[in-house]
Amino acid sequence: MEFFLEQILNGLVYGVLLFLTAAGLSLIFGLMNVVSLAHGSFFMMGGYVAYSLYRLTGSFWAALLLAPVPIVAAGVAMEVIFLRPLYRRGHLDQVLLTFGFTFIFLDAVQTIWGRDVLALPPPAVFDGVVALGTGVFSSYRLFLIGFGLAIALLLWLFLDRSQLGARVRAGVDDAAMAGGLGCNISALFTAIFGAGVALAALGGVAAGPIFGIYPGEDAEILIPAFIVIVVGGMGSLRGAFVGSLLIGEADTFGNAYMPQLALFLIYLVMAIVLLVRPQGLFGIKHGLAASPSGSTPAAPLPSRRALAIGLIGVAALVIYPLLVADYQRSLVTELLIFAIVAMSLDLLLGFTGLMSLGHAAFFGLGAYVVIVLGTFFDFNAWFGVALGIGAAALAALVIGYFCVRASGIPFLMLTLAFSQLVYSVALKWRDVTGGSDGIGLAVKPSLFGFTLSNSLTMYFVALFFFVLCFLGLRRLVSSPLGRVFIGIRENEARMLAIGYATRRYKLASFTIGGAVAGLAGGLYAVFNGFISPDAVYWSASGDILIMVMLGGAGTLLGPVFGAAAFLLMKNLVSTYSEHWLAIIGVVFVACVLFFPGGFWGTLRQVRIMTREKVPA
Repeated sequence: MEFFLEQILNGLVYGVLLFLTAAGLSLIFGLMNVVSLAHGSFFMMGGYVAYSLYRLTGSFWAALLLAPVPIVAAGVAMEVIFLRPLYRRGHLDQVLLTFGFTFIFLDAVQTIWGRDVLALPPPAVFDGVVALGTGVFSSYRLFLIGFGLAIALLLWLFLDRSQLGARVRAGVDDAAMAGGLGCNISALFTAIFGAGVALAALGGVAAGPIFGIYPGEDAEILIPAFIVIVVGGMGSLRGAFVGSLLIGEADTFGNAYMPQLALFLIYLVMAIVLLVRPQGLFGIKHGLAASPSGSTPAAPLPSRRALAIGLIGVAALVIYPLLVADYQRSLVTELLIFAIVAMSLDLLLGFTGLMSLGHAAFFGLGAYVVIVLGTFFDFNAWFGVALGIGAAALAALVIGYFCVRASGIPFLMLTLAFSQLVYSVALKWRDVTGGSDGIGLAVKPSLFGFTLSNSLTMYFVALFFFVLCFLGLRRLVSSPLGRVFIGIRENEARMLAIGYATRRYKLASFTIGGAVAGLAGGLYAVFNGFISPDAVYWSASGDILIMVMLGGAGTLLGPVFGAAAFLLMKNLVSTYSEHWLAIIGVVFVACVLFFPGGFWGTLRQVRIMTREKVPA
């Protein structure tokens, strides 16, 4: 009985910590219609600033009260300077901009405080235990439960019983009407954003004595917080509170009684809620567009000049490995493989308007199939690649069947939920996948007598499949089927009205993209000889998204250059500077702000505008 009661209390503790993060995130979306991936960073930075304040003052209470102040200042500056210009764009730009800031904030934390886990002591008055029957429970954890409930009560009183809260509710219901009645919507947006950041920072301070403070806890708290607001409903304080307690208790009891299935079940609950009620249990239903704002018109069939340039580029890629050492060959081989997966996401995002944050799941499935079949059943790796493509296509077909029923942010969250289901299987099915340690390929295969352990052979294999995928996808997007994809991206309602079964076409795009990503994953398994759950984590999908947007969605060639830029920054910049995360973040933020079509997409748009000005 004591153990059961202890788990209930632990679930409440975790639930109130989730509530502090999720409440602000939910209000920001509910009022501002903004999705911020940097919210977990504010949680993390709150803990670090509190640690420094505690070292300076020796008082936990001073740290709790003062730590949110600089974090709120940073959050408000981000909202006013960077986010506000993007309000008229789609959600994709907001997601990508805030994702870029997570790199910047993580680098700042590692630079100032290092990479070690830091301990924030609880206040002396709660540094003890309380008897519960024959057992004991931390008095600080009991304080946290009361603290979280008090914050929830204060938020409810503010939103439902104050004049300012009435303005917030009016802004949630109809921002344009509230602005017309004299409400300063811009100032209200900034105030709500700052309040949400303050709640996240408070959560980071409160969690310090329990979980410690370390780089990476931003991602660990962000995903559960998103699960909470998806289950409870975006824009609903009641939903955030109920969802936090449900997820907190489910996670705690799951880890206590079913540790292998706990993570899987939570993501499954999130997916089911999204399918049955996309706005969540208590949420407000928003009509959201799925089209990415940064996409560009599809390229026409190549001219003779373009074909000549393409042949020169391929010739250069053929000659390149003969002139360089193994490291340079391997680097470009990896680039070619990730260019394939970036092009596969571009088919969804740039040509069909499907904003996915779970594409790495199909890449990882292709890789796992190759290595697992080769390790346990001694399958030839090329047969494994073929089966990996089939497995990724089948998974994309099943997942896409459910996902294409939604659009916009619900679609984004569904892809995230299903990809995290794949991640939880890869992490927990240790006997097959190796768990967090990963799994390696014992022997690399050969091709026509040439071993793929040789970097030159592997390079040409990757180059062959890259050219094959590029030409195949180019032909696809220029075909009648590809034109339907583009029509859905531009105006799905119109395509539906003239007789196209848009869900079927979106499912076809999703399945083809998943299959191509599975091919890239199989090639990566052969090239790298190793795969781990990190390859299917949501941040890996974010990396692929960065590649697409850096180059330019809707161009095919743009994601190739985006993949090259991202991997070169990641591999080469990290060699010369330990601040490579910040450099990537700054470049990506600048790209979102000033080149919404990506570098290659912007160049194409400039060329199109120039041609239109020249008289025939």
